[in-house]
Amino acid sequence: MAKAKVLKIPARGDWEFAEVETDAEGGIPLKVMQSLVGGYIERWSLEGNGLDGLDLFLDEEGKLKDRSYNPKATILSMILFRGDCIVGDAFVCGSDGDGKSVGLTEAQELALRRRLNELGI
Repeated sequence: MAKAKVLKIPARGDWEFAEVETDAEGGIPLKVMQSLVGGYIERWSLEGNGLDGLDLFLDEEGKLKDRSYNPKATILSMILFRGDCIVGDAFVCGSDGDGKSVGLTEAQELALRRRLNELGI
């Protein structure tokens, strides 16, 4: 099985780049995405600020499940001017433009590392 790189942002602990399994077309399967956030997924596009083509995923029902506050994902999402806090584990991956979630390219990983360092997270 092929692998794709994602940025895991746990509610507790440090963020890390990790590899996850992909389907036959190179997309990240729904079950894999749900396992990364611990539930149903909610997708936020990270367009702008050098992060075009990236999506942030979180647990759609995280607040209902009383998940822990995720300060790193919240700070990263503030560039979207959403004004909301994120709870529970989150992750970032690429988007192929047709709505399919795919692994991060090297350029996207570098852009994320730069943005996370600039934000101090």
